[in-house]
Amino acid sequence: MRLFGPTEVAPGVYQIPALGAKVAVLFDAEGIVLVDTGWRRSLGLVEAGLKALGSTLAAVRLVVLSHSHPDHMGELANVVAATGAKVAVHWKEVETVANRAEALPSPFHNPLLARLTAPLLPLFYGPPVPVAYSLQDGDRLPTAREVRVIHTPGHTPGNICLFMPSERLLFAGDALQYRFHRLSPPAFWVTHNYPQATDSLKRLLNLDFTLICFSHFPPLRHDARGALGRLVKKIEEHQPHRR
Repeated sequence: MRLFGPTEVAPGVYQIPALGAKVAVLFDAEGIVLVDTGWRRSLGLVEAGLKALGSTLAAVRLVVLSHSHPDHMGELANVVAATGAKVAVHWKEVETVANRAEALPSPFHNPLLARLTAPLLPLFYGPPVPVAYSLQDGDRLPTAREVRVIHTPGHTPGNICLFMPSERLLFAGDALQYRFHRLSPPAFWVTHNYPQATDSLKRLLNLDFTLICFSHFPPLRHDARGALGRLVKKIEEHQPHRR
């Protein structure tokens, strides 16, 4: 594996580096599916990653957003313009992606940071993009391979994970962190509702997976479900009133 090249996580499933976050690449019978796009100006990195995998931007037909933070969707407009791909996002975040009738949500939990960065948010997010698929919990993506939507609110209201049953693979996005070989909840300072985010993790234990992929960390390939179970138990022990 090259240090900055694509990482294979399952047959036909890869992660490629972009600015700010990794982009997942799913090879499907009907074309390539991307999960997230990275910060603005990530298009060149996405294109290079696809080229390393023997493909091109022209093969991309769907972009799924795990959530609407700018390090995950900042380059969405440019990716869509370059590929003609359709966009899928949880219905609670369609407004942020497509309409912009209201003020853009700050990714920062801290009120001071939110105020200081508010004028810059349009630059971080990029222009609005039409949404073709407004997702709900339990939906199957419009792909030949089975990919299920798991709504895990908290990091953002419409945060989702993606589950591929046949590969026993969970795309956790930012719903989880994997720092120094330790699994943990999402980063507090950029999480909209931290108690809700930790509570959402329990839903993932209903899934049969052996591998977790993250947006900012290497995959957890060994005892992934067991590690999540231990994390949830630890959270419940420290917050018994929320069981």
